[in-house]
Amino acid sequence: MPKIFEECGAFGCTPIPASEFKPFINPAMIHAPDAVAAAMDLLGKPVPALPASLYREYYRTGNRSHYEGPYFARRNAIQTLLMAELTERRGRFTDLLVDYLWAVCEESTWVIPAHNSPSHGNPINCLPDAFDLSPEDDMRHIDLFSAATGAMMAWVWTLGGEILDPVTPVIRRRILDLIRARILHPYYTVTGGANWWMGDRGEVLNNWTPWIVSNVLTAVMLCEGDDERRAWAIDRSMTLLDRFTRTYPEDGGCDEGPGYWGVAGASYFDCAEILRDMGACDVTGHPFVAKMCGYIADFRLAGRVWANFADASHYAGADPMLAARMGRETGLAKLTAYAAQKGPGAFHRFQPGSTMYRALRNLLEEVPADPGEVPGEDGVFYPSLGVMIAKDPGTDMALAAKGGHNAESHNHNDVGSFMLFRGKTPIFLDPGVETYSKDTFSSKRYTLWTMRSLYHNLPALSGVEQKPGGEYRAEILSCRDRVLETELKDAYPAEAGVASFRRRAGFDGGGFFCEDRIVFRESGRADFTLMCREMPLFEDSLFRLEEAGVTVQFDPSLTPAFDAVPLEDKLQREWNTDALARVRLCSGEFREKTFTVRVRV
Repeated sequence: MPKIFEECGAFGCTPIPASEFKPFINPAMIHAPDAVAAAMDLLGKPVPALPASLYREYYRTGNRSHYEGPYFARRNAIQTLLMAELTERRGRFTDLLVDYLWAVCEESTWVIPAHNSPSHGNPINCLPDAFDLSPEDDMRHIDLFSAATGAMMAWVWTLGGEILDPVTPVIRRRILDLIRARILHPYYTVTGGANWWMGDRGEVLNNWTPWIVSNVLTAVMLCEGDDERRAWAIDRSMTLLDRFTRTYPEDGGCDEGPGYWGVAGASYFDCAEILRDMGACDVTGHPFVAKMCGYIADFRLAGRVWANFADASHYAGADPMLAARMGRETGLAKLTAYAAQKGPGAFHRFQPGSTMYRALRNLLEEVPADPGEVPGEDGVFYPSLGVMIAKDPGTDMALAAKGGHNAESHNHNDVGSFMLFRGKTPIFLDPGVETYSKDTFSSKRYTLWTMRSLYHNLPALSGVEQKPGGEYRAEILSCRDRVLETELKDAYPAEAGVASFRRRAGFDGGGFFCEDRIVFRESGRADFTLMCREMPLFEDSLFRLEEAGVTVQFDPSLTPAFDAVPLEDKLQREWNTDALARVRLCSGEFREKTFTVRVRV
């Protein structure tokens, strides 16, 4: 895959000198009435506390959210209060803004507990040793959210002078010192170790690289006054970004799923915009960048529903303001059309988050002209992911079916699975992922039910489910006429006894079908799972899903049953139910047999 900056000869460029550089936005341009309304809700409320015991709780119990909740609330409040004060300029938000800024400055580290990777010495459950980023400190690295904090503070330093300096210039001086110590210093001097996302030791990179680089580049752009260091940081950033695209699929597919595309391919686009702002180069229109951007339009099933493979919500998707900018720069009408369909109400809004550069760019984005009807395709296929997205206008059904392998980034053991929606209503779904905890990214990951093939639209074969690892994979046999055909025998371990498992999933004249031809080396059984949002109504060899308005017909030799799968809070909110239905269709012993499931309106 391309090393875009190397190919473009971008290294060694002369950026705009720091003394001449002007950001794309200045305080007079800020108009964010929605931020004023949100800031009003913060008045009279204390800054959320982050005591040492809360930092340590992650190591004690594995809970991430108890620390991260107030941590992110502090940062969202700073962005909101800053935008509100710049919009209104009445002084009523300044004191609270200063309180929040002081609290963030007082944090011993901006690295969250789940990303604390001590370099030496400390027991794993200790508090962070990150006092001055000297070689004696354990924590001298940059994680996702320390980078995001640094970028946010850089914007406060840049845009907030006339608000904060009359209170005391100490605030902005302290912010600048912390940015230099916690972001610029480790970026310039610390390689390897916990900064694995730099790829200095040949690591395979993921969203961490463009997400962190976009935020570090923001800090460099706004706060680095030395022109030699600015130029060095630009070259260093382009090196890291070329390492990221080196292993990115040629078709632009994001194996981390649409939930992480917003900080993978989309963060790469942010980096491209920032580098252009700095006068370094402009690769926003590069054909490979267009492929990375277009992925998110292709994975939309209907409305605000996306194919949520990997650790994604089915409501993951594209910010229309970002999509408008991407469509303009890449020339992709499908992105422009998506943004235009959202209409004026989705624009000129400030949304705080972990990429403040994007949030400010979005604030200035105009609604694009609707390009009209964008020619559709019967099916979109991403060879690198083994994923087909297909739609059936006659039934209003949309299908996402995959091959792939079980060592993808943010992987679930779901080789050969699919999801099917009718409009915005799920028929067969991928549950997604529960609230992150210590177990989510540990050796216990595949003991979690959401990661197991038993809770995806797949069979257990002779009682054996899929396992994690790149050796468990699909062979793509064909993808044509809105039908994906895969060989899935290698997706299961040897003890399943499978000689062949060919799955054909797609649309024909009668609606959706999934045909499974299973051959055992001797004999075995197949216990199929179908994950549904609503409880099925069974009748003979079919069941009805009333909300979706469909009938599901299955092989009469299969014995049907279902159980309710209770959901924790995050998934309850996502699926708007307390439990999902796990439909089980169980066979007897056989050696070779074909099973077909059909869905009709």
